[in-house]
Amino acid sequence: MKIAFIGSRGIPHSYASAEQLVRYLGAHLVSKGHEFTVYCHANEFKTDRDPYYRGIRRVFIPTVRHKIFGQAVHAALSSIHAVFQDYDLIHYQCLNNSFQSIIPFIFGKRIVTNVDGQIWDDPKWPNHFRQVFFRSAARAAILVSKEIVTDAIGIRDIYLNDYNKKSAVIEYGAEIVNSKNPSVVEKYGLKPKQYYFVAARLAMSNSTDVIVEAFKRSRSGRVLAIAGSSSFGGEWLTRLKSGAGSNVKFLGNVSDQDDLNELYCNAYAYLHGASLGGTNSALLRPLGSGLPCLVLDTVYNREVIQMNDGTSCGLVWQRTPESLAGFINLIDADEFLAGRLGGLGQKRIQEAFTWDRICRQYEQFYQGVLEGQNIDSLSERVAGC
Repeated sequence: MKIAFIGSRGIPHSYASAEQLVRYLGAHLVSKGHEFTVYCHANEFKTDRDPYYRGIRRVFIPTVRHKIFGQAVHAALSSIHAVFQDYDLIHYQCLNNSFQSIIPFIFGKRIVTNVDGQIWDDPKWPNHFRQVFFRSAARAAILVSKEIVTDAIGIRDIYLNDYNKKSAVIEYGAEIVNSKNPSVVEKYGLKPKQYYFVAARLAMSNSTDVIVEAFKRSRSGRVLAIAGSSSFGGEWLTRLKSGAGSNVKFLGNVSDQDDLNELYCNAYAYLHGASLGGTNSALLRPLGSGLPCLVLDTVYNREVIQMNDGTSCGLVWQRTPESLAGFINLIDADEFLAGRLGGLGQKRIQEAFTWDRICRQYEQFYQGVLEGQNIDSLSERVAGC
């Protein structure tokens, strides 16, 4: 198979789920003898322009530097380039790129789309824009795609109920990671097991403000370390940082993946506040690092932490500072509970979210689409991996 991927910043890149996906999926497909092409933002790779990265073909396409339109322009130019290639299938990632996928569709190219989560509910976008644009983008993706992928059962249900569209469910993955050099965290002003950790975009949709307020209200003597930034800023972010207090450390973006692994592995617990839909890599990664996770109560987060035997590998809090503060106090005083949940988290990754499984599912999905299988057969094929 010859597969192209449009919708990430490129490879290697560590920004978000799409970049993690192309890294592992590309390596898997190449190892199986397939061709995999990733369209990369040229401005992110000013010196590294090798056409191949570990066997994965890279095409560097320019774009504008803009927090809203940068990806849109990149996807449009990438789509034009893809029209003139002999790809068997073009994979579009996220609804941001749905309208651009119409370009190769017009020229008879086969399209599949991973629609990702509930982007129309993300408050970082203006309300009218996100409701009109992204709802329309969902319909465009359905129109041009041979089939679509959803990354959680809850998202699958939304597309089935709202758009009468079936989909194949393929989540994201994570690695099992253990600390190799605990002293790394000291350069961030931290001590092993003496901090709670958050690694996420600073945004209302990630409940960063609730997490900070909850930690301030808790009785913990540890600190709260937050890795991540916000390209949107504004008054909300200013208030968040100015009112956080001395026990909250904002680390900014941590691009070194070895350092980030150490920050995960040496934390005492992880606080996850993602409120939008879908399987979130920001939750899978701490589970794979053996961290006890305190997660916001959403159907998607519950999907992730529910073990195959029906038990849970995490603690679930409501979206109030009082709720989370209570769970912080609980786990802060019970190291046995923290250790048990951390072990269950790694078990949960092994039973459902290994990258090997996710990549095999995508390979089977692509092959099934090219063979003309219907979505019910595709879903069975994917689930059987």
